[in-house]
Amino acid sequence: MPLRLVTFSNKWESPIRPSSGEKDPVDYARKLDIKVVVKQSVLHGSGNRHDVQRVANVYIDGRQFGVSAPPDATGSPLEWVKHLYVTQMGSMGEEEEVRGEFADLALGKVKDELENLEKQKRDENRANGIHPDGVHWAAQICLSGHVQHCDDGKPIDPNIHCTKCGGRCIDECPHCAEPIRGVQRHRAEIYARPQFCHRCGAPYPWMQDRLQTAKELLYHDDKLTMDDRTQLLDLLKYVMSDPRGGLAPAKKKLIEIKLEKATGYVREIFLDLIAKIAAETLKP
Repeated sequence: MPLRLVTFSNKWESPIRPSSGEKDPVDYARKLDIKVVVKQSVLHGSGNRHDVQRVANVYIDGRQFGVSAPPDATGSPLEWVKHLYVTQMGSMGEEEEVRGEFADLALGKVKDELENLEKQKRDENRANGIHPDGVHWAAQICLSGHVQHCDDGKPIDPNIHCTKCGGRCIDECPHCAEPIRGVQRHRAEIYARPQFCHRCGAPYPWMQDRLQTAKELLYHDDKLTMDDRTQLLDLLKYVMSDPRGGLAPAKKKLIEIKLEKATGYVREIFLDLIAKIAAETLKP
């Protein structure tokens, strides 16, 4: 049954508005008795559009509110924050969607609680060398691309430096803070060092340096058009993102063809760079 919309500020006087003796609404809101009970931190989705995926219950000065996600939402509720909605049990025994100050406060508190839980989980996993997804080990790699560990469950130490080059090591994407995946925990596999973040798609520092080198190399060759340079960089990103992929050999051949009109030294250096990056990618 569809939810009926109720705007709280029209139904009752909002407790978030300060009394005559209060001047700051934020300070007043902090004095409210608010409790958040998270019901699920991972959404699994539902094929029934009427199903409610309850993310959390929020209690504000004795009033209970439900915060839910759409039926087809999957993954972390934090990725669906803009689509969460707030409900309260109505007088007819049915949940009614509510908006206004109560809803905004409930959504904000749920978001804060989910972020705290995610941070706690991440800290616990870091101590056990496990990626937050629970499927992979955590990986730690230096800025030059030397893998420190990816399959041993060692605790993440943010202060270590590379044993090969002395460079600083990272265990998460510098752009979005997503932890770097190691090998799968319950599966024997050869680790292919990732070149791009699986969450935001940004290149890791070791790949960014190489892409910048390739870009500068191409843009100094007057025999290549702007389209040639753009296409070559896109092909390079594709090959380096999945050197074992079925289309990688074909993409490499396209690179060779497009480099035919480049100057000799640019062609040789570019192809040598591709070979070195591919070799580094396929070994820890």
